[in-house]
Amino acid sequence: MRGRGIPKAARTVVSDEIRATIIDHVINDGLSLKEAGERVQPNLRRSTVASIIRIFQQTNRMQRLPPSGGRGKLLSNDQELAIVEMVVANNAIKLHEIQTRIVADHEIFDNIDSISLTTITRTLSKHRVRMKQLYTVPFERNSERVKELRRQYVQV
Repeated sequence: MRGRGIPKAARTVVSDEIRATIIDHVINDGLSLKEAGERVQPNLRRSTVASIIRIFQQTNRMQRLPPSGGRGKLLSNDQELAIVEMVVANNAIKLHEIQTRIVADHEIFDNIDSISLTTITRTLSKHRVRMKQLYTVPFERNSERVKELRRQYVQV
């Protein structure tokens, strides 16, 4: 839905074959944009045909561009594996420590000046590596006195 509750029209995906046929009908056969659209594909809007023709005239391109956009990968496959190896070698390592090692290592991670904890977490998840949260158990928790108190509690 757009601004005032007007539903947005579904985006029409036009194959490269249909694009070539439309261009042929409009440029070589002299059909109007609306006629070419109706002849090739019944529900093809005039504005879609106009866009196809405009792109062809400006860039001489008939094919759709592949999907693109976004940012490229920050880590190469070797760098991802190096992060995984850090965790496998020491499962008690913390994310902040991994982050510090990555920024400090200029051999393997030469192109990285900073990396987020989220990126590290995603990399580990991608390789199905889980980090366990470690905590220290107080020695007194399992002393003989506490064990005896537990036995007495259970027997009551």
